[in-house]
This record gives sequence, C-alpha cells and structure tokens, in this order.
Amino acid sequence: MKPTEIPIRDIKPLLPIPDISFYVFIGFALVGLVVLAALLIYGIRWWRSHRRIDPRRQWLRELDRIDFNDPKKAAYIFTRYARLLAEEKRQKEIFSQLLPRLERYKYKREVPPLDEETKRFMKLFIEMTHDAL
Repeated sequence: MKPTEIPIRDIKPLLPIPDISFYVFIGFALVGLVVLAALLIYGIRWWRSHRRIDPRRQWLRELDRIDFNDPKKAAYIFTRYARLLAEEKRQKEIFSQLLPRLERYKYKREVPPLDEETKRFMKLFIEMTHDAL
C-alpha cells in the first residue's frame, strides 16, 4: 500500500472549550474590593478610637464654654481646668491672683454675679492659654 492510500480515520473537529477566565477574574476583583473596603473601614474606626487626643485642648474647650451668667458653676469649672492648664509663669501668676477672687463664688448657696475685673482676669487667662497651645 502506498502512503497516499492510507485511509484517513474520522478526524473530528476541535471541540469548543468554555473560557470562563474573564468571569473568574471579575469575581476575584470584586471579592478583593470588598475585603479592601472592609479593611479600610476597620482601620479608620480603629484609628479614630485609638488616636491620642490632647487633654489640654479639651480642658481649654471647657474654659471657652464657661457661662459667666452662672457665677458659681463658672468659678468651679474655671478653678478645675485652669489649675491643670497653668504651666507658664505668667499663667500661674494670674491663676494665683484669681483663686482668692473665686473663693467668694464657691461654697455658698447664694452668690453675687461675677464682677467685671474677675471676668477680665478669667478671659485673659483663657486667651493666654490659647496662645500657649
């Protein structure tokens, strides 16, 4: 038999192979984005709860919120936070001058309204503390 006369057995056409690699890629990308978003949200929440907030700034905010119309409460709040904030020599001087003035607004049931000089000293101390921070 001659080589040209070899009978060709039935050759079948190529079978189509389903290609789902694009869908697998999209699936992995979506899962990756969800995981990344979850990590980002968790990281932001953790950072917010663990960041260090300067307590001096909070004390200064409390001094800024003092209501001078309530002299008793103002005297107590100012004494509490000003004692913590007085660090410089000038601030300590003003605070030591203010303490005797504020004593008459504490420990009594009825207190007179704050006099203007005491208010000025208190506001001066608050301004100096703003400048120091």
